[in-house]
Amino acid sequence: MIGLFLASSSLFNPLKNTLNMINKPFVQGTNYSVNRLTLFFNNFFHLASLGKENQTLIKENLALQSQVSLLKETQHENEILKREIGLEKDNKNLTLIPANIIGRSSLGYIKTIVIDRGKRDNLKVRQAVISQGYLVGVVKQIYESSSEVDLITDYNSVVPVLLQESRGTGLLRGGLKGLTMDDIPLNIPIKSGEQVITSGLGGDMPAGILVGKVGEVISHEGEIFQKVSVSSPIQIYFLEFVFVE
Repeated sequence: MIGLFLASSSLFNPLKNTLNMINKPFVQGTNYSVNRLTLFFNNFFHLASLGKENQTLIKENLALQSQVSLLKETQHENEILKREIGLEKDNKNLTLIPANIIGRSSLGYIKTIVIDRGKRDNLKVRQAVISQGYLVGVVKQIYESSSEVDLITDYNSVVPVLLQESRGTGLLRGGLKGLTMDDIPLNIPIKSGEQVITSGLGGDMPAGILVGKVGEVISHEGEIFQKVSVSSPIQIYFLEFVFVE
């Protein structure tokens, strides 16, 4: 009771004022330190939270990039399949087996590729390998789950072909200078730009598969056969996906 009376009494006001003046710097310093410390820990936990959120966003972004990449690849393969399916509808005799390219010849000049189809897929030697409706190679060697394909650009490649309009027959050969068709009879009136297709001679592959277009006549006067250059729209170096007929 006495303490309460003295605390409420004005007799001690001068003493309380003096004590408040003395304690004021310490109280302000303590409050400033506590506030700074509180702010530091708040910022620390906020930064930690932002770091976790940032890591989560990075993972989500990478996942989205992966999905976009897969969708692009799927779209790319779908476009190829549409073209090849269209070809299959046009030619009822064609049965196409899709195959991925899993290997290439190690030399700078690509002459062979390896595909992921083989004996288990009932592949046979000398079957045609096509891309976007055009002949790109011939099955050379077959293994259990893969096959080696000789490209038509190889200098050892020989494919019986036919000039679609003038009906002249000949042999398609590869080489460093590009595709050529030789052994064309002299009496055949060759037309620049006409289509070159497989002739089916020899029975190894069906007739009518596109090879390319006639470029220019490169045979010389006095030769007993004509020879022309042939251009194909397929960039064999960039092939990823093919079909086996």
